[in-house]
Order: sequence, then structure tokens, then C-alpha cells
Amino acid sequence: MPTVLLIEDEIIYHRMLEHALRPLGFIVYAELTGTEGLEAAQVVHPDIIITDINLPDISGYEVTKRLRRDPRFAHVPIIILTGQTTLQDKLASFEAGADDHINKPFEPEELIARMRVLLKRAELLRQALPSGPAPTPVRQARLLAIHTLRGGIGASLLAVNLSIGLRELWNAPTLLLDLAMLAGQDALLLNLPLRRTWGDLANIAPQELDLELLQSIIVTHESGLDLIAAPTTPTQAEMISSETLTAALGILRPQYEYIVADLPHDFNDVTLQILDTADAIIMLVAPELSSIRAAAAALDTYTKLNYEKDKIKIVLNYTFPRYALPRDKIEVALGHSITLVLPYVPDLLVQSINLGKPILYHLPGERFSELIEDFAFYLSAPSHKRSQPTTPTPAWKRVYNRFLKARKSAERTH
Repeated sequence: MPTVLLIEDEIIYHRMLEHALRPLGFIVYAELTGTEGLEAAQVVHPDIIITDINLPDISGYEVTKRLRRDPRFAHVPIIILTGQTTLQDKLASFEAGADDHINKPFEPEELIARMRVLLKRAELLRQALPSGPAPTPVRQARLLAIHTLRGGIGASLLAVNLSIGLRELWNAPTLLLDLAMLAGQDALLLNLPLRRTWGDLANIAPQELDLELLQSIIVTHESGLDLIAAPTTPTQAEMISSETLTAALGILRPQYEYIVADLPHDFNDVTLQILDTADAIIMLVAPELSSIRAAAAALDTYTKLNYEKDKIKIVLNYTFPRYALPRDKIEVALGHSITLVLPYVPDLLVQSINLGKPILYHLPGERFSELIEDFAFYLSAPSHKRSQPTTPTPAWKRVYNRFLKARKSAERTH
């Protein structure tokens, strides 16, 4: 018996479709919000999904996009219901990944006929898929997302130094993506030219992207870190579609061991995709009320998106010398522990910004650099952390020596 998941906030449609479908042998599950629908999909594993566009929390378009990102729902038929009847609305449904688009009001018989067609097509597709052992998985870079809803507290500085830390620890291909399209500063912080940026893809269709084209916009820092810089003008930024960025990430991820995404201070489509697929989310906060409020709002959104708490790492950056909110009170307010505390080092930071010289690369002996380097090790892939490299890098040796020193100190204490 086919299982149907209905995501619709109008109870009348629940009743109408349940009344029409159940006598035909369908099992119907109904949810009122997009978030509840996404949760139900993980449990129910429906044969077909029907979602309204206008839901109380997230749109049906966003529900469809998130389902399509999950391989388990890549081929599950999705029908979008809407009271909006323009061609643009219909195209938006298909661009989100829907298989069909039905306008309200509709006749149940029409919906059932379309459902049967989609279910039959899905069954034929399943039969056509190859059986037997799964192919060897393609390498996928460990993806780290730097995110904050409060600008001006050092997110890009953290992204740059953390990326260099990963590159220098493992001598592994590492890429920094500056996705703050309207005001990205990562190239400036690395003192790299802006000859090529995301803006060079403005007139390239997503399906035309390939690795060679993306490599042409990558610039490399003297540390070996690769960067794709944000566009130089807002006009260019507006011309880069979320589909282009999504396609680019899909091409780039198998080419690297680590990718660090410096995200904009929002929850746009690209931000959500990166957050959804990231191995860890590093959320930066400053010890002041407006930053804590923004962090609380972000954490609430992460919860609604069903992100595991362990996926989120909070970094507290002391951006001013006095009158800061205490760490323990911040942790209580956020309901989340702080993983890393960065000290107030204004002279180092100003010099680093003005000269485009990352502190970790140029001053590895500074306490700030040591903290970032240890944090980079903490965030590294388990396969890297499990054993000593055949040829340890100077960065790895520094981290290891600090670990030994800390362990000896703890042994003396006990």
C-alpha cells in the first residue's frame, strides 16, 4: 500500500485527501508545518509527498529543496499544491525539485490520477537502478561552516586563520569559500588580488560549470590555501544564483580534504544548504547583548532545522577589553557550551587586517595562533586525528607538543 505524506496547514485539505485516498488503499500521514513534515519524512519514508507552498514556518519550495538534498528522497515523487497560478510559480516548483504542481482548488480525482502516474514512474526508475554492491564512495571534503547573524565580530578572521590551520596541520588540499557575496573580505585578509572571483561566473549557467572553469577563479595563498573570493561589486553578487553556487560546491567537494565556508549573516538558500551539509557549524559570538541575542536566534533556527547539538561549536571572541558579559552567563543564556574563547588582541588583529597577514601563518607562536591551531586539530577529520602523519608538519608537531605538555601538567596535578 503506497504511503503518502501530506504537508499542509489547512485542515480541510487533510480531511478531503484522507477521505479520497484511504478507501483506495493509501496510507496517509499529515503534518501542519514544513519542519514537522521534514521530521515525518525521516520516520515514515513515504512513497510520495504532497506539500503546500505557504506553510507557517518554511515554504513548500524550501521543504522540497531540503528533501532533494537527502539521497533517500532523491527519487521520491513530490507534488506541490498552491493557490498561486502564474507560470513563474509553476517554474519555481520545478526548479525546487518538484515532480508536479497542482493549483488550488483541485478535484481529488485529478490529484489521484497524477499521483498514480508519478508512483508508476518511480517504480520503473527503482527497477532500472543497478543492484549489487554500492560503488566506492567519492572523497568528500570535510565541510566547516563559519556562521553568525551579527557582523563585525571577526567571522572572516576566524575563517581565514582556521583554513590556514587545517592546511598547515595536514598539508592537505584546503579551500576557503568566501560566500559573503555583498561584502566578503577574505581576499583582503590574505592580501590576495581580486582578479578572479565568484563574479566571473555571473553569466555561466549552472549546468555549464566544470572543474576547469572553477579552477580558473581559484587563487592560492603562499601557505598553499586555495580561495574563491567574493565578487568585487554588489551588481556582480546579485547575478550569482544559488543554483550556480550549489553546482560549484558539488564539483569542488571531491577535490579537497577540507572546505571552509565563510557564510553571510543570514539564512538564505546557499547558507541553508551549507549548514545542512556541513560536518560542523562554527558560530561566532561576542560578549555583548546584541551578539548574544543574534546567537540565540540562530540556535533556535538550528533546532528547528533538526541540527544535532554536537554539530554546533560556539567560539567566543573578546572584541573589546572591559565590561564583557561573563562566559558562564553567556552559556546559560544560550543553553550551549562554548568550545573556544579567543582573547582580546587588538594590536595583532589590526596589523593583520591592514597588512593582509594572517596571524596564524605569520606569528604561529602567539597565544591567539596556538588556540586557532588547536581548534583546527579539534575540527579535523577523525581519519587524520587517529594516527600520527608519516611526515608530521611543523603545525602538527606544535599541537602535539602542547598536548603532551598539558597531559604532563594534569598528571602532576593529580
